[in-house]
Amino acid sequence: MNNDDLNNQILKLRNKGYGYKRIAKELSISVSAARYVCLKNDEKSKTTHCKNCSLSIISIEGKRKKVFCSDKCRYNWWNKNQNKVNKKAYYTHQCKNCNKEFVAYGNKKRIYCSQECYIKSKISKVGANNEAKWLRDVLSVDGTNSKDVKWRRN
Repeated sequence: MNNDDLNNQILKLRNKGYGYKRIAKELSISVSAARYVCLKNDEKSKTTHCKNCSLSIISIEGKRKKVFCSDKCRYNWWNKNQNKVNKKAYYTHQCKNCNKEFVAYGNKKRIYCSQECYIKSKISKVGANNEAKWLRDVLSVDGTNSKDVKWRRN
């Protein structure tokens, strides 16, 4: 069997969804040889497999290599593999209102630990006399439940 025939067989098995180990076992070659042929072919054709569902994906040359076939697969993979993701954007702050220490993910400029502290801080700045007026200006309240409070954009 010549090299071209072997390469074609490796690529056929890879397109069927076989992994490197399984290809190597089927064709009695080393795992590194199977990987080498597949990677060389992927560089030429820019064909990859979805990390979540193993569906074949064709990437556009000159663009970044695609990892997932759709947003749905990307969401599913990230939700299933949160422990594999190295999250580095945790920031520790001290609340400006209650002086409690809190951790915020992805926001290094955060000042308050919660919406309640933000509102209390703004009310204390405005003063007790203007409290009701300020609340009417900033919030629109649709009921007595705190879940019904909706922010108004300026």
